[in-house]
Amino acid sequence: MHSQRTKKVARVLALLVALVLILTSFSFVMYFPGMLGAAEFSVYATENEKQSSAYLKGEFTTMETLLKTIHNNYKDEITYKELIDGAYEGIFEALNDPYSVYYANEQEGKAFVQSVNGAFSGIGVAVKDVDGKCSITQTFSASPAKEAGIKAGDIVTAVDGVNVTTKTVDEIVALMRGEKGTKVSITVDRGGKSLTFALTRDVIGSLCIADKMLDGNIGYMQITSFDSDCHKEFRLALDRLLKAGAKSLIIDIRNNLGGLIGPTVEIADQLMKDGPIMYFKQKGEIVEIIKATADEHVDLPIVLLVNQNSASASEILAGALQDSKKAVLVGTKTFGKGVAQQIGELKNGSEIKLSTYYFLTPDKKTIDHIGITPDYIVYNGNEEKSDELKAKVNAFVPMIEKVKASLGQVGLNVYGAQQRLEVLGFDVPLSATMDQQTVTAIKQFQKERGLYAYGGLDYVTLAALDQAVLEYVSSTTAHGKDDLQLNKAIELLKSK
Repeated sequence: MHSQRTKKVARVLALLVALVLILTSFSFVMYFPGMLGAAEFSVYATENEKQSSAYLKGEFTTMETLLKTIHNNYKDEITYKELIDGAYEGIFEALNDPYSVYYANEQEGKAFVQSVNGAFSGIGVAVKDVDGKCSITQTFSASPAKEAGIKAGDIVTAVDGVNVTTKTVDEIVALMRGEKGTKVSITVDRGGKSLTFALTRDVIGSLCIADKMLDGNIGYMQITSFDSDCHKEFRLALDRLLKAGAKSLIIDIRNNLGGLIGPTVEIADQLMKDGPIMYFKQKGEIVEIIKATADEHVDLPIVLLVNQNSASASEILAGALQDSKKAVLVGTKTFGKGVAQQIGELKNGSEIKLSTYYFLTPDKKTIDHIGITPDYIVYNGNEEKSDELKAKVNAFVPMIEKVKASLGQVGLNVYGAQQRLEVLGFDVPLSATMDQQTVTAIKQFQKERGLYAYGGLDYVTLAALDQAVLEYVSSTTAHGKDDLQLNKAIELLKSK
């Protein structure tokens, strides 16, 4: 089984879905073969090569003249490398694509590749971009960050005393990572309070699968990420559950933000009998299909648990199992990250990550910005319907007025605060007026957050409201008796 499957998916084993838990915002990547030259960029080129080459040649001449002019005449000292790096970065900014990145620093590029392979040295946090801020979504157990007291919801504002609020998540993560045993200080914003933590970097690594038996001969398996050995862990966990008497299976990929595509395809291949696992689409055309090998598959009823934080590689697995009718999906709509990137090294030693494909489900359904809707929509705890919650958050007005609103005042800050308080469950009118009902709600919020509870909208309270909404949106219900999604999965399997 393994030799044939390995041959059929060998190309895919280099395809990577970058873990937001490790580095960046839901990025899916694969390697460019070798050093990048002009020909290697256009695997499926459609432009007239002679015309484009002539145009580029002329523009490169103009660019060379511009670089020399700036270098020789600019008011301050500036190197050619700084100018070239700026030009390259500008090219990627022109794409208006957060997943395409130019790594001027070779170490950043190497760190990225190391990260997606599941082994790295750093502080042990999961991060993602939230409205341009580097938000910590998880701290790994027994990690330097966990032991120091860094928490989910913290916003990284400085690394080693250097302000990083204008840097990308990729850049910030590269700064946080480093050799084992080296020191780093991390400053975060927590509800309007600035906290600094002194950490010693360590090697971060953990098993990506946990398994156990539930009542009714139901095997339960949680996949927290798709790292390089995940498919092997999956096989071992599956064997344990089968030997323990599992007659059905629950696979939990809630809050799994991605991982390596190779192991993801391998896991799908272990579960599916035959048929497509996924498609790659570029410039409106299907250019690649990945199929199950039909060598061996799991002949058990399966329920797959998903939620709004199931992204990228998780959505590949969810789409494959749903469209093939191999599993029933329970939970909430997935994140909707279906854009693929390639990574590679330029001849100057720098590295790039460039969006090149969309990936589709076996039924050729688009995932990007859409997500996957479960067969049974079940909300846990404080989860609202994801579309409604997203619409409310997207409608938030910025609270940027330089005023500390109090009873009787009117303004955008008040309206923005009321919007956020409503999402957090407070009974307030959306009136933009600081009436007594709003003041009372603010007092209660301030009390709950450990702030001076006087009912006014000061800057600390405004920041705390934004922080609280971030925590609310990214929060999850712990597994247990109140896990309605897990309960539904058990109910479905017991009825079979």
